[in-house]
Amino acid sequence: MTDPSSLTYKQKILLYLRDYQHQRDREERQEEITQEGISKNVGISRTHLSRVLNSLTEQNLIKEKLASVVGHDRKMKTYSLTSQGLAVSNKISEELSETSIDLIRGDEKRTVNLSRVEEETDGKLDLLTCISILEDKDSKKIDLREEGIFEPVKMVENLPDISEFYGREKELDKMERWIESDNSVMVVLGRKGHGASTLTAKFIERLKERHILWINLEETSKDKIKNRISNFLKKIGNESEKIIDELASQKAVVVFDDYYELESDVVSFLSDFLERIEKSDPLKMMVTGREGTPVYERFYRRNHVEQGVVKELKVSPLGKEEAENILRENIEEEALDRIMMFTKGSPLLLKLLREGNKEKLCELTPWEEEQISLLIYLKTETKD
Repeated sequence: MTDPSSLTYKQKILLYLRDYQHQRDREERQEEITQEGISKNVGISRTHLSRVLNSLTEQNLIKEKLASVVGHDRKMKTYSLTSQGLAVSNKISEELSETSIDLIRGDEKRTVNLSRVEEETDGKLDLLTCISILEDKDSKKIDLREEGIFEPVKMVENLPDISEFYGREKELDKMERWIESDNSVMVVLGRKGHGASTLTAKFIERLKERHILWINLEETSKDKIKNRISNFLKKIGNESEKIIDELASQKAVVVFDDYYELESDVVSFLSDFLERIEKSDPLKMMVTGREGTPVYERFYRRNHVEQGVVKELKVSPLGKEEAENILRENIEEEALDRIMMFTKGSPLLLKLLREGNKEKLCELTPWEEEQISLLIYLKTETKD
């Protein structure tokens, strides 16, 4: 088995050029396969590199070609592997891939093969970079935090189920624009059962470069919220008594889910939180709530919206196409219209209809038993 710490420059260059083999038949090539590019990325002096390249050429492991290079007016010497060189490079890679190392993410340590590191870090560490790190450290461990690799912390217990998610592309696009904007806070408002929480959960699933903290406001208290934030900061590795100030300095999204009929101390906490967030802070705050919440019960004021601190996003009812996807039936047009008239496009009510859950529908709606039976029957009225 090849030891990563004992690789020669010849072996490193063969490994490096393997990733650029697709360039060999192009008329215009990348700077990475010129002498300057190889020197910089492999970590070898230009003087020493010339001797190594000559040796590899004589061994028929690489070939040299004068070619046009992106960003340069004149042609330059470029290098690629021969079929023999590719075979040798593949063999080196296979042997290295069997090497086990400790991959450290904060408090977590996992033993993985070198072949897995690039996938584990979403492409941030390739094989050659790992080898350089292991050589410098003279050990078989890579601490991602020490190497400046961002590893997001996700505290997302009680996240809504998003296995069934339909449409909402317009809302998701607005969320994407918001996360890149100066707006610090987004409030996602919808009627009960319209999916404000599910939409928000779907959005944060897409975020790969931010810490995520999800806090369910149902049956909680100010102290429980503060305790959860403290635990979150410990996981990130930044403990502080001033938890809001510390949280505001993090590249994170904190979600307060289900803002509805809360205790006054929770409302005050969120109001204070909002007042201490600046547009320049990397932190983003999302709150899901009921569209019908009176203004006097909200934690923000109209001037926050007008000044661009808070962005409101109202979740609209689902359309007929999305409703039919939930019901999983090719429903006759008139029957679907009647179902939409009753459910108002509520994802929750549509799912309960699909399941035929009369008990829950009686609990959540003013519908009579006969109406519920009719709606359940209507969803079986399919097109010919």
